Amino acid sequence: MKLHPSFIPFFLICLFAVGCAHQETTRKAELTDFTPEQLEELNREALVIASKRLEEMVIQAKANQSTVNYLATDLFLKGNMSLIEGDYTTASVLFKHLVTLVPDDEFLQKKFAISLIRVGDLEASMVVLEKLYKKSKEEKVGLILAGVYTGVDKEEEAKKVYRQILAANPKNEDACVFLSKALAMSKENDKAIAQLKACSDKDKKNGMYDYYAGKIYLEMGQVARAMKSFEQANVRQPDLGQAVSAQGIILEEREQHDAAITIYKKYLEKQPYDTGILTRVVQSLFLKERFDEVIPYAERLSDIEPENLNLKVKLGILYTDSKKYPEAISVFKDLLVSAPNSDKILYYLGAIHQEMNEYQASIEYFNQIPSESGLYTDSSVQMANMLSTLAQNEFHKEQGTTWKEKFVKHVNQKLAEFKDMRIEFSVIKSGFYEGIGQYKDAMEAMMVVQDEKNFSTQHKYYLANLYEKEKRFEESTALIMSIIEKEPKNAHAWNFLGYSLLVRGEQMDKAFEYIQTALKISPNDGYIRDSLGWYYFKKGEYGKALAELEMAFKKVPEDVEILKHLATVHKKMKDFSRAKSFLESALKHVRYQTERNEIMSQMEELEGDRLPASGKLD
Repeated sequence: MKLHPSFIPFFLICLFAVGCAHQETTRKAELTDFTPEQLEELNREALVIASKRLEEMVIQAKANQSTVNYLATDLFLKGNMSLIEGDYTTASVLFKHLVTLVPDDEFLQKKFAISLIRVGDLEASMVVLEKLYKKSKEEKVGLILAGVYTGVDKEEEAKKVYRQILAANPKNEDACVFLSKALAMSKENDKAIAQLKACSDKDKKNGMYDYYAGKIYLEMGQVARAMKSFEQANVRQPDLGQAVSAQGIILEEREQHDAAITIYKKYLEKQPYDTGILTRVVQSLFLKERFDEVIPYAERLSDIEPENLNLKVKLGILYTDSKKYPEAISVFKDLLVSAPNSDKILYYLGAIHQEMNEYQASIEYFNQIPSESGLYTDSSVQMANMLSTLAQNEFHKEQGTTWKEKFVKHVNQKLAEFKDMRIEFSVIKSGFYEGIGQYKDAMEAMMVVQDEKNFSTQHKYYLANLYEKEKRFEESTALIMSIIEKEPKNAHAWNFLGYSLLVRGEQMDKAFEYIQTALKISPNDGYIRDSLGWYYFKKGEYGKALAELEMAFKKVPEDVEILKHLATVHKKMKDFSRAKSFLESALKHVRYQTERNEIMSQMEELEGDRLPASGKLD
C-alpha cells in the first residue's frame, strides 16, 4: 500500500521508534477512517512529534562522534531521498536537525535552504542562505539567495547580490540576466538594457544578452529594436534557437509566414535537431499548405519525439495528401497500437486503402468505427460504395454473388438504421443495379424513396432516366413535367424531354421545340448543345451536328455521351481515326462496366467499317 507523501511524517517517527511495525500496520488500517481535515491535523501532530524526537536524538548523539557520524549519514540519506521523491516537508525536518548536528557543513546548509524553498518557507531559507553566502561567497548560493530576495519582494537586496556576483565574475550569465530582469521589473528598462550590453561587451560570443535585450524591447513595444537584437543574438551565437524562434514569432504575428519559414529553414541547416524550431517550421508550413516541404521536417521531429501522437497524425495526413500511401499506412498503424479504439485513425486507414482501391482492407477498418462516432455515417456510405464496386466486378466476371449479398445486406441495414439517409443509400443501391444492367431493380430502389421530403430535382432526373431505360416513357415524361410545373424555366427539364424524343425517334419537331426552349433559357449549356447536335445528326445534317457537338465538348470535355456522339458523327463522316480517338476518351470516363462493354462493341464495329484503302487508316 503506497500512501500519499503527506502521511510520511508518521513513518518518519517509526524510523526512530521501537515497535514501529505494529504501529504502522495499525495506522494503515485506520487511515481511511479519517476525514481529510482530520488527517491533516494528524500529520501536523506527527511532524511535531518527529521533530522533537529527532531533536532528542541529536542532543544524545553529540556526546559521541561515532554516533554523530552514523546519525548524520542516516539523516542525510533519508533527507536526500525525500527531496528526490518530492516529499519536501520531511526533507526540511530532516535537514533542519542535520545542520544542527553538523553545523559547519556548507553543503548540508544549502540542502536545508533548498528544502525550505520547496515547502514555501522563503523567509527561513533566506536566513540560512544569508549566513551561508556571507561566509562562502559562492556564486550558486548567491544566485539562490537573490532569487529568494525577489520572492519576498526584496528587489534591491537581490540586485545588490547580483552585482556582487558580477563584480567577482563579469561573465556570470545568470547574474547578468537576472539583474537585468530585476531592473526591468522595476521599470528601469534603460538600465536593464545597458547592463546586458555591458555583459555582452565582456562576453562577445554569447548571444543570450542580446536575446534578453530583445525581450525587454518587446515588453516596451519597440518591435523593430527587438527584432534587431534577436538578429544580433544569432550573429554572436548561431546556435541560439530562442532568438530564431523569437524572430519567427514576430514575423508570424505580422502574418509574414514565408519570411518566418525562411529564417527557420536557414537555422535548421546548421542545427537540424532543434525541436523548438522544427515545431515552428512544421506549424508554419502546415498553415501555408506547403505540404511537400513540410514532410522532411515533420519526419525528423517525429523521430525526435516518437511519443508525440498529434505530430504523427499530422505526418500521416501529409503522407496521404502527397499520395505516399504506404508511409501513411505505416504511421497510422503505429498510432493504432497506442490508440486502438480511435475512430479518426480507423477512418484514416480506411480512407487510404480506399484511395488505393484496396477495398477489402478499407472496409475492415471502416467497419470498426463505433456507431456513436461522428465518422460512422460517412464510413457506412463509403463501405456501401466499395461493396457496390466489388459486387459489380464480381457480377461482370461471373464469380458468384458473395459480394452482392454483402452489399445488399449492408445497404438494407443502413436504410433501416439511418432514417435521414435513406435517399443516399437508395441512390447507391440503384447505382449498383444500373451498373449491372438490371434497370428495373435500379428503378424500384429509387421509387421506394421518391415520396420522401429530401427527394430532390436531381433524384427525379435520375429516376426519370431509369424509366427511360425501362422504356416507361409515360412515367418518365410525367415526372419531368412535374418539375416543369414548379420550375417553368428549368432548362435541363426541357432538354430532357427533347432528348428523350430524339432517342425514341419520335416527334422530331416537338423534340426540336423542347431543345430550343431549353437553349433560350441556358444558351451556353454543354448538355443542351449536345442534344441540339444530336438532333441535327438525326436529321442528317452532319456539319451542323459536328459544330454543336464540338461546342458541347468544349463545355463538358469528360461527358461520356458527348464523346460517344462525336465518335458516331465522325464515323458517319468516314473520319475513323477521330471517331476512334473519341471512343478511347469515353472509355477513360465510364462509370459502369455496361457502358464500357457498349463502347468496346462500338470500337469493334468501327474497326470493321474501316476501308483498307482509306487515307485515314493508321
